[in-house]
Amino acid sequence: MISGKKHSVIVVGAGASGMAAATRLAEGGADVALLEANDIPGKKLLATGNGKCNFTNNFQSIECYRGEHPEAAIQLLARFDVPYILQFFEDLGILAKQRDGYWYPNSEQSASVREAFVIRLQELHVPIYENTYVKAVSREKKGDAPAFFLTALRRDILLPGKPKKDGKKSGKPKLSEPYEIYFEAEFLVLATGGCAGNISGADGSGYALAEYFGHRIIPPVPALVQLRAKNSELSQLFGVRVQAKVTLQIADGEQKRKWSERGEILFTESGLSGIPTMQLSRFASKVLSEKETHKKIEIFLDFFPEISENDLQQIILKYFAAFPQRTPSQALIGMLPAKLLAVLLSAAGFREGFAPASRLAHTMKYFCLEICGTNEFASAQVTAGGVDLEEIKVAEMESKLTENLYIVGELADIDGTCGGYNLQWAWMSGLAAAEGLLAKKKRSRKKGKEETVPGRRDKFD
Repeated sequence: MISGKKHSVIVVGAGASGMAAATRLAEGGADVALLEANDIPGKKLLATGNGKCNFTNNFQSIECYRGEHPEAAIQLLARFDVPYILQFFEDLGILAKQRDGYWYPNSEQSASVREAFVIRLQELHVPIYENTYVKAVSREKKGDAPAFFLTALRRDILLPGKPKKDGKKSGKPKLSEPYEIYFEAEFLVLATGGCAGNISGADGSGYALAEYFGHRIIPPVPALVQLRAKNSELSQLFGVRVQAKVTLQIADGEQKRKWSERGEILFTESGLSGIPTMQLSRFASKVLSEKETHKKIEIFLDFFPEISENDLQQIILKYFAAFPQRTPSQALIGMLPAKLLAVLLSAAGFREGFAPASRLAHTMKYFCLEICGTNEFASAQVTAGGVDLEEIKVAEMESKLTENLYIVGELADIDGTCGGYNLQWAWMSGLAAAEGLLAKKKRSRKKGKEETVPGRRDKFD
């Protein structure tokens, strides 16, 4: 292997977890470098919380975290709780504010968080190799101890041509053709993220790197994503927003599993969006990813969750009696958006002069959509699945299979619900890895061992 840039620690991926890990590592005195496939670090952060960056939440429970081992998040919460994270951000220079338990930068701009990390990393002299895509990794013996060797494709930024007479630039900066560059490190932190998001590098390449070291990958699927349905009437509901209780039901023969959420839903051309839908999407995604599955996936919408079906029927009858001269849609004009009401009336079998109030009440409480798919990873906020946490020492996020290898953030099999939980996991796992790594280096120094890779802060020419 050709030697290249040498650092004691290399963090692959300058997203939320990678920047958190690199910041804490550098504060602890480690020679650390960040490798990022995008042109800037923290690019995905810019889209979080609709651009406002909801970075944590006062309410924390195991129900907020999903995966085969959600208890891993609770284990890290014991050390990196919300006050800890708030202090971490204050130390970065971020003034935080809380709204209904949700924490944001006071600027309400995700760019503030990204830039605070970049500034802090610059202050700590952490090199960030941008436009650098890691395509292969190995672990080989060098001297008395093994080291990690990485092969990456690097693209340099080419400066535009000479300015025009009017002072404007003659063209935008362009990237060079990719060329191979090599890195060497004693410790490796994989923080590549998953497949979600429409950004460069969100291609699941980190799974292949983890698989190289023997890790089991729980198949990744889109989560916090829109659902698609078969129902033909959806085209009539496009753009309608309404409050509802949303229940996802997965039926496997006689066995049925259900999950429910409440809030505003949005009807799309092909299905449903909105926070309640997206909260439930990972369960549908898991089933849809199964080969030759016979399970039936349905969404039931209750547009009046606070009212019983019998009471709703009485309300409908009251309006019919009060306005006998009106059509059913006119009599119930204030109950629901007009487009939705028309679809529900049709689904309940309303015909001119015939008004089965009981059937309409049932339809309003149990409007059913058969789910046939989800939107693609590019539309998803996070990935469900990833490296099996059974193979990771969660307290330090260190691999049980390969010493000095750490796996953090979305690459591991934890995905959170909406509300700042995915970022909370990113901060916790990145900080846990950094502190575990620093503690290991400290123990090694006490034993009189020297670092196997001398620290260098080389920069590209």
